Amino acid sequence: MEINQWVDELFEVFDVDKDGVINRGEFVELIDCLLQDKGIRMCETIFNKFDTNHDNSISKDELKAMVIELAL
Repeated sequence: MEINQWVDELFEVFDVDKDGVINRGEFVELIDCLLQDKGIRMCETIFNKFDTNHDNSISKDELKAMVIELAL
């Protein structure tokens, strides 16, 4: 699966309220899924690193950057 398709699917699943961004609660679920037992402890640090515009949410572009750095 291509990275853009994977990010689109991740975003669709974890943007539960369909507002076009991943909020902190949705992000916790995403990180828990991707990193499992290590996820909850790392959420705050990771969220802050990839929320590059500091709007307290993760855009699709920010999620793509995170996936590229953390998952590949």
